[in-house]
Amino acid sequence: MSFSGLRVALVGPLPPPAGGMANQTRQLAELLRQEGASVELVQVNAPYRPAWIGRVQGLRAVARLLPYGFGLWSAAGRADIVHVMANSGWSWHLFAAPAVWIGSLRRRPVVVNYHGGEAEAFLNRSAPRVRSTLARASQLLFPSGFLKEVFGRFGIEGRIVPNVVDLARFAPAENRKRGAHLVLARNLEPIYGIDTALRASLKDSAGNPVVK
Repeated sequence: MSFSGLRVALVGPLPPPAGGMANQTRQLAELLRQEGASVELVQVNAPYRPAWIGRVQGLRAVARLLPYGFGLWSAAGRADIVHVMANSGWSWHLFAAPAVWIGSLRRRPVVVNYHGGEAEAFLNRSAPRVRSTLARASQLLFPSGFLKEVFGRFGIEGRIVPNVVDLARFAPAENRKRGAHLVLARNLEPIYGIDTALRASLKDSAGNPVVK
């Protein structure tokens, strides 16, 4: 597939820190460029300049939101399409929703790529406002059937597009022992349900759990 000549305004976080959505934003930008698209990144977690502003509550919000808003308006005006990496809570209200509305005001199609494990709690509080914003978007994407199901319970439909996985970064281990392994690649936080994965852990042929 070629996206030669396509101008994309990609809105989202970038490493550091190297969180899941930041990595997905970076990889998506790289892959789109490989296919010929012109990608302009609008970073929602840009470093504070000067750095001391980040230590002043209240001022740091203004210092981040004003440049973000101006950059977003300019990038949307130059783009053919706006792709928004979205999350729950204040991240939605401060960054994702403004991106959708500005893209709409600029008369650009907007794709919302939603990530976030707290979707149900967030929608219980904010579903009407989320629906109002998403009405301005051309397409809503989810990385999993779980999120699609959660949004569906609130009457919000979208399509599943799995996360990007760079297979070149992975290779089978040499002399690997036979048997199933469960690999947990998440932070040790309750939101990720690691306890559930542990309870569902597999066992090897000797009946011993194999969890890494």
